[in-house]
Amino acid sequence: MNLFKKQDGFTLIEIILSALILMVFIFAFMTLSTSSITGIFGAGHKSSALFEAQEDIDNAINEGLSGDEPETHEINLEGLEIKDSEGVKVDYIEVEGEVKEIPYSYEDYSGTLYYFYPTGN
Repeated sequence: MNLFKKQDGFTLIEIILSALILMVFIFAFMTLSTSSITGIFGAGHKSSALFEAQEDIDNAINEGLSGDEPETHEINLEGLEIKDSEGVKVDYIEVEGEVKEIPYSYEDYSGTLYYFYPTGN
């Protein structure tokens, strides 16, 4: 007597379980794909905004200083081991020039880029 019967197909429970497992994998993949695509487009928009702001900075540099007297700005060197000609540690240096502020915005992204334009004196 044979205790095992020959099965010709899948049972309803096997089909439902396999469909459920397949749906879980598809849902996980779709969620990952959607968030990845959203991140890629967001990075592209931010890059475009920064590119346009960089173009504005380049134009401002080409225009030169505003004509006002340049201000003296201190460049902080703390944390760096820079010494002058006598071997004394230097914490900052003073440079004459002008700070240019370039605001940028592109869709939801906005901010301000700062550029220091030295006079060379």
